[in-house]
Amino acid sequence: MAIKGKGKTRQKQTTRAPRRAPVPVKPPLFQRGWVRALAAFIAGAAVVALAWWAWNSLQQEHADSDQAAKQALQREAVTAWGKQNLEPTLSSIGQLQGGATPQIATNVSAALGALQKGDDPGASPADMSTLADKLEKAAKDLDKFHVSDAISNHGFDSAQADVITTAQAEIAAALRDYAVAARLTGRAIDDPADTQLVTIAQDSYGTALALLQRGWTSYANIAAVAGVPLQSPQTTQTLPTGG
Repeated sequence: MAIKGKGKTRQKQTTRAPRRAPVPVKPPLFQRGWVRALAAFIAGAAVVALAWWAWNSLQQEHADSDQAAKQALQREAVTAWGKQNLEPTLSSIGQLQGGATPQIATNVSAALGALQKGDDPGASPADMSTLADKLEKAAKDLDKFHVSDAISNHGFDSAQADVITTAQAEIAAALRDYAVAARLTGRAIDDPADTQLVTIAQDSYGTALALLQRGWTSYANIAAVAGVPLQSPQTTQTLPTGG
C-alpha cells in the first residue's frame, strides 16, 4: 500500500475589506465656479459704477466751468450797466438803499404833505423847478446808455434780457414822473389855493414810486444772478433839493 506524501497545505485567503469609494475633495472657496461668477459680477458692477461716477464728475465739472464763464460775462454786462450808469445816475439825484428802493425826490413828497395840511412846504417853486431839471437830465442819461448792446452775448437768456431792458425803461420813466410831480408841486407852492395841483402831483409821484420800485427790484434780481453786489446804503449824502 503506497503511502501518500504530505504536500504543502494551502493557506486560506483572508477576505479583504471592500475598497472605499473615493471621497471628492471640494476646491478652495475662491476656486469654486459660483464664487468666481459672483466675484466677476461684483467686479464688473464696480467698474460700471466707477465709470458712471467719473462721467458724472466730468459732466459736473464742465457744467460748473460753463456756469462760471457765463456768470463772468453777466457780471461784466451788469457792471457796465448798473455800476457805470444806473447807480451813479440815481446817486446824483437821491440816495441808494442797497436792495431797497432808492430814495428819490423825497422832498417833493414832504412838500405835498405840508401843502395838504396848509403848512410851510419847506421849498420854493424855484427849488422844485431845479429838481425837476435834474430828474429829467438823469432820465436822459439813462436813455443814452444802450443797455441792449451791453447785455448782448453776455450769457442772458431772452427772459432775462427782457427784464433788464424793461427795468431800465421803467426807472427812466419813473424819473420823468418824479420831474412832473416836482413841477406841479412848484406850481402848487406858488398857488396854494389850487388844491387840484396837489392831487395831480401826488398821483404823478405815486406812479413814479411804483415804477422805481418795480424797476429797481428787477435790477437787484439780475445783479444777484450775475453776482454783482449792490451799492451799500448811503448814510452821509444830503438829498438834492435844487439850487
